[in-house]
Amino acid sequence: MRLVSPPAATRATLGAGLVLLVFFFIQGALFIRANSPTYDEGMHLTAGYSYLATGDFRLEPQNPPLIKLFLALPLFLGYEPPFNPDPEHWRNGAEFFVGQDFLYRSTLRADQTLFLSRLPNLFLGGLMVALNGWWAYRIWGNSAAILAMALAGLDPNLVAHSSLVTTDTGAALFIFLSVYLLWEYVNFPRWWLLASTGVAVGFALVAKFSAILLLPMIASVLGIAVLSGGEGCAYLPLGKQPNKLTYRLLHAGTVLLVILVSALPMIPLAYFLRGFELWLFGFQRFMALAQLGQPAFFLGEYSYQGWWNYFVVAFLIKTPIGTLVLVAASLIFYRVGSSLGRREALFLLVPVAVIFFATTQAKVNIGLRHVLPVYPFLFVLASRLATVHFRHWLTSFVVAVPLVFTAISSLWIAPHQLAYFNEFVGGPAQGYYYLADSNLDWGQDLKGVKTYMEKENLPIIYLSYHGTAPPSYYGIRYQYVPGAWPLEWPPPADKVPANAPRKVLAISVYNLQDVAFSYDPLFRWLWVRNPIAKIGYSIFVYDLTNDREGLAKLEETYVKLGIGPTPVMSR
Repeated sequence: MRLVSPPAATRATLGAGLVLLVFFFIQGALFIRANSPTYDEGMHLTAGYSYLATGDFRLEPQNPPLIKLFLALPLFLGYEPPFNPDPEHWRNGAEFFVGQDFLYRSTLRADQTLFLSRLPNLFLGGLMVALNGWWAYRIWGNSAAILAMALAGLDPNLVAHSSLVTTDTGAALFIFLSVYLLWEYVNFPRWWLLASTGVAVGFALVAKFSAILLLPMIASVLGIAVLSGGEGCAYLPLGKQPNKLTYRLLHAGTVLLVILVSALPMIPLAYFLRGFELWLFGFQRFMALAQLGQPAFFLGEYSYQGWWNYFVVAFLIKTPIGTLVLVAASLIFYRVGSSLGRREALFLLVPVAVIFFATTQAKVNIGLRHVLPVYPFLFVLASRLATVHFRHWLTSFVVAVPLVFTAISSLWIAPHQLAYFNEFVGGPAQGYYYLADSNLDWGQDLKGVKTYMEKENLPIIYLSYHGTAPPSYYGIRYQYVPGAWPLEWPPPADKVPANAPRKVLAISVYNLQDVAFSYDPLFRWLWVRNPIAKIGYSIFVYDLTNDREGLAKLEETYVKLGIGPTPVMSR
């Protein structure tokens, strides 16, 4: 049997795809090196490690275990540092405290631990980029594959959230994979493809509880296919069957049932064969927290209950303009080039519509990452433009110019992609006027504070930090300023000397926005002052050396919270 070499176009596509993947990994590696731990990473990592080390799933049940287990696996297999949490914290399931102790009091340095655990997530992100290219190739060919991979590999949101110890990228990957496999099944009905779809759905359900939206996604796709009478849609591999509504309904229901039956065994497997009780308990916890809400900031307003349009607006201002143009153009010119067929529109647009509709009811409005799964569908949709052939200059304008604009806009902010905002709102420097939390300030720029202090020769600063990393770990000597709940208790008893030549305040944007204290703001007095520096877009620096009023206002923050100017508190 002779091996047939792939056509030259396919070889070129594979080469370009490999280059794009490598470039994606380089961006992620630079991000990992530059960014300090974000707010939830210690908690996620320690929870996953505790599952492997103890078989106990008490920590952070509101997120299922699969991704956390995967991210903690290299650390567990390669180094296996001892896991000896404080008995009281362990008994109470205090995941933040247990996480901080494990990350910063381990036999490994925290940066090394994070590196080992962030890399697997970058691998999942790389799989997402590759799957974008593969699905685009399956629908529209070689050029579409390259365009889809370029959009995915350059997207700042995907780069950022693939480079952290979080569950968002893994959940998005399995949601996307599930819908892709269902598309393959509809085009090529085989039982093994249907079972594979179910397994992927099961993986999604134990990656993140919000992946439960896969069920209405799949049901909607199948339902619309049945009601529209699309030829071949949702048919079982039973040979030729009458194309009647009754048969189509029966087939669609059977398809959905097989998917569910194939998905369910993944749940006890993820919990080490403990059954379904732990998953159900975690899901109830997740729903309770979702109903409770969290403090959020949106376009200058504050709320615990969220806004119906929060995620749509966040998507529009945190997605590169070039990418938005390509997505819109693919819809506008849907009949040009390889046309956007009914089936492809169903599989690429219905999941996006379901996710955005569900988020109109969400009370937890703390980050674009919660709609990260919409991106791969839209990248594949936009890749259809690679099949459009206008006059030469117009083709370049419609495809190449927006792609180049996306690349420049995204790479310009590296390695601070977490704080990305597009030019519609003035870029990342203006993002704090619009959104907060993991959209902008997740505690990632603590390393930059130390670098700034060394550059400016500042032995000690005032610091109001929103994050869970202890500043002292990075050699930052500071006087604690209230604003958010830090985990370094008691904070160092250091105090900026009264005769210090410079009195500098570094404050996280989240605290500056007074998100946690909107009912009685602590830092509105800073809004009329100009920062002398911005560290990675998430920490602003103010010089209060000769600002008597500012120093008096700073003292008032301690009074408002009932603590002394040099707080020494116990856990």
